[in-house]
Amino acid sequence: MGERRFEWGGLSADRADYVTAAEALAMLEVLALAHTDLEVTTDLRDGAAHARFARGARWAVVSTPGSRWFSVETDTGHRTQLVDATSSKDESARLLAVYVDVAEAYVRGDAIPVPAGMFGATSVTVDVNGRAVVLTPSLGRRVRALFGR
Repeated sequence: MGERRFEWGGLSADRADYVTAAEALAMLEVLALAHTDLEVTTDLRDGAAHARFARGARWAVVSTPGSRWFSVETDTGHRTQLVDATSSKDESARLLAVYVDVAEAYVRGDAIPVPAGMFGATSVTVDVNGRAVVLTPSLGRRVRALFGR
């Protein structure tokens, strides 16, 4: 059986600049080599590549189907996600590297809590190469904060 391909917004999976989940997994495995002091596991499931970066109980998972969206989710339920329906292979590789940097910065403990608006939940900000990246709480976490749970 052929490899599953993710298609976004009607874009053909046969585009020359399309990145498959298997290619993204290979990129994640190469990027993980630079983080020898962290526990890193990679896998391919549900049509997406995943890399879990951890130190102790703190972890962050980078996910992508290869092209079109990239995300980081953390042990605290915070996340950031980018949907980019026009990224080329080179742009996808750069975006994936940035999301690995976000995960790495979070796991190393460089996250700063920030109030996340009127619902009482807290976002966290991580410094990634001099740029602030905000990780927001999941919808479920925001609802729980709203009701004080």
